Amino acid sequence: MVIEEVRFDFEEFRLYADDFIYNLLKLMIISKMNSTFKDISSRQYFVNLIQQIDCCEAYVVRYGQPILYTKYRGMEFSDQKITSQFVRVDDHTIDVTMESVFEEFIKSFDSLASTTASRVNWGIDGRKDSNIDPFFKLLDSFVHAVHRLTLLDKNNADSLMGKRFGIKNIHITKQSIHLEFLVDGQVNILGLYPSKKKGKVETLFGNSSIASAIVSLMKQ
Repeated sequence: MVIEEVRFDFEEFRLYADDFIYNLLKLMIISKMNSTFKDISSRQYFVNLIQQIDCCEAYVVRYGQPILYTKYRGMEFSDQKITSQFVRVDDHTIDVTMESVFEEFIKSFDSLASTTASRVNWGIDGRKDSNIDPFFKLLDSFVHAVHRLTLLDKNNADSLMGKRFGIKNIHITKQSIHLEFLVDGQVNILGLYPSKKKGKVETLFGNSSIASAIVSLMKQ
């Protein structure tokens, strides 16, 4: 296993730190999105979602049974490809840890995270008579909630400042999305329901104040 930690210091360009976290979170989300291939409705829903992410496509990986994952700007993601986490050390410093079996995956992910030209653009669709899926609105609210918590004082129980944050898994079906994230190694699972008018997000697993804070911010 290859492990690399990179420090990004934006002391002279404070706002760039926020932009970097927004893009990194989106990239981490894309890297862990998956769906079953055999269920036709879930497969079609997943493919439709991926079509609404710029420079992204769905592809199949066979782990005993076929699973759909994402290919973003030429990089094919799966459970085995790469894992990434970050710590916001202060308002302008972010430490990013990347783990992979192969060093080239780390280099590729690092490039996608740090290059302005690779900025993630989702919730787009140029096809006629098509609507942007509300799933992306939920994802945006999740990203903004996590970012806001990284700016809270470390003494606040809800703060993500100084804590290691990562995306573990995002399993997508036609009915719901299970989003698993880690805070200092502890697993939390949110249920996202894009088609529902009320109760679009709930905590399925984990009783941390941070998970509750994220859900509360997403519901605002």
